[in-house]
Amino acid sequence: MRPIIVIVSIAGLALAAALAILGPGVRLGWWDYGTALGWMRDYIALPVLIAAGAAALAFLLALWKARALAPLALVALLASGAAGYAPLKMKQMATSNPFIHDITTDFENPPAIVAAAGMDRKNPPDYAGDAPAPGLVDGEYVPDSGKTVADAQREAFPDIQPLALAVPLEEAVKTARAVVAEMKLETLAEGPASDEMGSGWRIEAVATSLWYGFKDDFVVRLTPLEAGGVRVDVRSESRVGGSDLGANAARVRTFMKKLDAAV
Repeated sequence: MRPIIVIVSIAGLALAAALAILGPGVRLGWWDYGTALGWMRDYIALPVLIAAGAAALAFLLALWKARALAPLALVALLASGAAGYAPLKMKQMATSNPFIHDITTDFENPPAIVAAAGMDRKNPPDYAGDAPAPGLVDGEYVPDSGKTVADAQREAFPDIQPLALAVPLEEAVKTARAVVAEMKLETLAEGPASDEMGSGWRIEAVATSLWYGFKDDFVVRLTPLEAGGVRVDVRSESRVGGSDLGANAARVRTFMKKLDAAV
């Protein structure tokens, strides 16, 4: 009984460690993100879920027959359970969000990515709202779901709209800077929106994910309104990947909510 508990616990810990190291490996350049996600999907996700179930049984056996091994089995259960949750959560987010990676509040004139345009990226910096959006049709993934990228966003996130602030431009800029900092975004550049007088202000920043180190560009454009106040437009685009699992939309919503509450 004791050898079985030990073997099951070690297997659960090893599989949890294998899944956990995928993200840091991408950050360190040991493999690319596509390889890491493929390994997780094809080789680790199911075994780690099985290991979590086995670790639960091992923990119960340890409580019954070998209490000294209960802490080891419990650690293995918690580690493999947490590791198994990650791919399940990613799959749920992938199926509940459109297969897009670029979110904007202005489809006709989206805030441009300038400072990060030449940085290492696979997704081009130009907004491709008229491009076909991949997606699921009758349960099957297809490269053209029959919707454009812009239409897919409108359908999934109709609440993402420009924000009007009844404050002077200077106050809006100051508050936007503070919200960008509060959200732990790294500012890359900022300055006038164009060479025209009174055109407004732009802030370009980047968000870096904790596990894989994915980088998403985040642009804030503040435009003075003729009637007074400021219009705020935002764009958030992932530099790599086809689907952002809803991360860019969540970031835009969070920024707009915090900015609106702060002025």
